[in-house]
Amino acid sequence: MNNQQTDCECDTTPQALLSIDEALELLLNSAKVTRSTQWLGLDDALNKILAVDIYADIFVPSFDNSAMDGYALNLKEEQINISGGTTFKITDRIPAGSTGNTLASGCAARLFTGAPIPKGANTVIMQEECELIEDESSIEIYRPIALNENIRPMGNDIQSGDVILSKGKQLQPQDIALVASVGVGKLEVFNKIKVGVFFTGDELIEPGKSLQQGQIFNSNRYALVALLNKLDCEVINLGNIKDTLGATCQALEKLKSSCNLIITTGGVSVGEEDHVKPAVEKLGQLNLWRIKMKPGKPLALGCIGDCAFIGLPGNPVSAMVTFLLFARPFIKKMQGASNYLNIPFKVAANFDWHRAKPRREFVRVRLGRTITLMQVNQYPKQGSDVLSSMVWADGLVEIPEEKTFKQGEILNFYPLNEMML
Repeated sequence: MNNQQTDCECDTTPQALLSIDEALELLLNSAKVTRSTQWLGLDDALNKILAVDIYADIFVPSFDNSAMDGYALNLKEEQINISGGTTFKITDRIPAGSTGNTLASGCAARLFTGAPIPKGANTVIMQEECELIEDESSIEIYRPIALNENIRPMGNDIQSGDVILSKGKQLQPQDIALVASVGVGKLEVFNKIKVGVFFTGDELIEPGKSLQQGQIFNSNRYALVALLNKLDCEVINLGNIKDTLGATCQALEKLKSSCNLIITTGGVSVGEEDHVKPAVEKLGQLNLWRIKMKPGKPLALGCIGDCAFIGLPGNPVSAMVTFLLFARPFIKKMQGASNYLNIPFKVAANFDWHRAKPRREFVRVRLGRTITLMQVNQYPKQGSDVLSSMVWADGLVEIPEEKTFKQGEILNFYPLNEMML
């Protein structure tokens, strides 16, 4: 191993067969959060990750306002909650954006949703509950009226000084609306992390070309780039490279200075044609783990200088599943996200599991529904080469090691649509 790489912090201690939890903890502990930020306008901030807490410096609303179209009333004490008809003279009209005059005792002001409550008013009555009388110069109300009906008080939504969004929040449309409501026009967000990818294997052929005997189309290239794009990474894609140690070293050298992370699929086993493992070990450090899971098992973590390296398995389903379970939370932590872990919810299995297995399995399943609980059905072919199962499935259900069960067992379910955000 090249001892020149002294700034690499990955754990290179040889590991036995690891549990998923152990592997994920080791992986996440090695993730370095980016420090690079930029300022963006609100229209460009969707899905970016906040680099600082956002404070409100105003109250929202900044004044008492009406929650309804109706009439603001200066309700006298003797008019509170009395039965029978009550009459108020209309003395003002206040549309949204206007400020009315002080409302005298026993009088009403016509106003609209969002309009400021005039001084002197102490309740608002809906227009549907009023009857216009005396040539529409007065209103009469027949139900008891309480104080402070239909009034949104100043600061009802947000108090000045509140933290309205926290650092590490991935910005959704509602978050952008919230910061706009307090007058914030730009946000400091983390820059995209740069992820380099390349692919080795002389058997790999680009889609659109003719297959020869022994060749396969390179689906991993397109799966990996698509997954990284979904995570809002800047992808530097070298495409297919020659399946030699020299070409692999050149690709790693090219990417290491411009990327935060390099990801490959396959090539980290001990075969004579697996050049990624010796290339990473030559230029930096590498730790190859065998994980007690299916599909998956081999996962490599390393680094070349300041650039992290993850090596995923080569089988297409294994590559996608290990990316979602390991690379995704690693990348989201690097991006500065505060919520970077995959969060499952509970479902009922609509199948039996007869044979206890030594590895934790992530079974491709599709959701169904019972009256009381979501249930899942498994795809009949669960091989790591069956890529069509990932298209059919809604998610992955987690089956613990050494477990058997009957239909109805409650299990953890990881929805694919959420794991690709």
